[in-house]
Amino acid sequence: MSVSDPREGARTFEAKVASLIAATRHLEVPHILVLRRLTLRDPEARKWANEKQLNIVFQVILSKAIERYGLPKLKAARDRGFEPLLPAGGDSRDEDLRVLGDIATQLIGPPQMSEAESTQASFHALLARGAAVPPPRTMRTQPPTREPPPLFAAQLGPAGDKQLRRMIQVQQSEDEGGGERTPFTDFTTLFDDTICGYTEKTLAMFRISGPSRGLRLPFLLAPEFGPVYREVLKKHILPQMRATRAIQALGGTYNWAEVGGERLIEIIQGSEVNNPILHNWDGRWASFRAPKAPKGKKAPPPKPEDNPWPLFRDDATRCNYEPPSEAHVILLQDIIRFEADVMAKCWRELSQLYTQEFAPSGRMDQAREGAFRDGIMKWSAKLPDYIGEHLAMKAHFEFERLDADWMRKLLNNFGKNDSERRRNAPFLSDFVLQLGY
Repeated sequence: MSVSDPREGARTFEAKVASLIAATRHLEVPHILVLRRLTLRDPEARKWANEKQLNIVFQVILSKAIERYGLPKLKAARDRGFEPLLPAGGDSRDEDLRVLGDIATQLIGPPQMSEAESTQASFHALLARGAAVPPPRTMRTQPPTREPPPLFAAQLGPAGDKQLRRMIQVQQSEDEGGGERTPFTDFTTLFDDTICGYTEKTLAMFRISGPSRGLRLPFLLAPEFGPVYREVLKKHILPQMRATRAIQALGGTYNWAEVGGERLIEIIQGSEVNNPILHNWDGRWASFRAPKAPKGKKAPPPKPEDNPWPLFRDDATRCNYEPPSEAHVILLQDIIRFEADVMAKCWRELSQLYTQEFAPSGRMDQAREGAFRDGIMKWSAKLPDYIGEHLAMKAHFEFERLDADWMRKLLNNFGKNDSERRRNAPFLSDFVLQLGY
């Protein structure tokens, strides 16, 4: 494979992986593990993929095979040391166990410990952390690998495409950062900083870069919302999550100084089934709903740790934006599920459409009238609820030709009448009302 011809390299990579996927589609897990060993040792395989790429491909192939095998059977196999899934022979047994253990943790969560085992594991982790001396950091000398586009993942189906794309993104972000990480101190700090940083990347895609022009912004667009959201996470979400048995068990599952926050992100982006982080994350946000009053009695006041709303309201009043409320719990908790890379792709496409329609460099680059509007509507349908209308509001501040009249015409595309438009685009409906008539 010629390094000077990346397109040819990408085509070769896609063809080879397509053949590999087809060859393993009906194989059992032990046979795929044997094939993985042979492929990683094969010098010919290294001509079209590096070790990191091969590990990613086989991890996805094994995940799909294990899903066919069945998650209940996987849990039973893990309780037996993965004995039913291991190939015969002792060669590379430790490596096979590591691969199966990582995939099982992503699909069904970490193994459940008894209270005594959890206490003992935490005690040993504390001892190890106190005695461990961090190794001297060595700088990476090899250049970042050029990852081929993950187009071949479509042959795994929609779920496989999403999973493989996310895994490759984690590897690419590590390469782009030159392999440098924040020095590991403890799991608590790593857990909090990783989740706060991960949600901050998503919030950055919503916020406007200029002044609000006297308008009261929806909270996702307000530049001041990011810090108060992080404060709420630090006070009302993350400490309570870390106190659960599932997250405490997760803290003792990996060598976090080695795997870093990337492993936490992989778990967040993994399956929703038995996901210890997302399960406890959703539970904390659900606890912020006002308790129901018993029949004939007054509702009890919320506990201080379950009431972040005053913090949100105070910041919104001080900075002049619309605060989130209990009605927005689902939106607030789904911030961790929004894909910042997909939103960035959407914004790049919308920026290009705006330039082609409203400020083309020449006649040949002129887009048809309504191209930008159609782009907004296309992405509103593709992205999760509320994202499209928020990016449309952001565009009002970022692109000068999108005046109040244009925004009112855009809103008409979300429904045939006011009731339907408010149901389909509630934030945009309130925003347009501020623009006047």
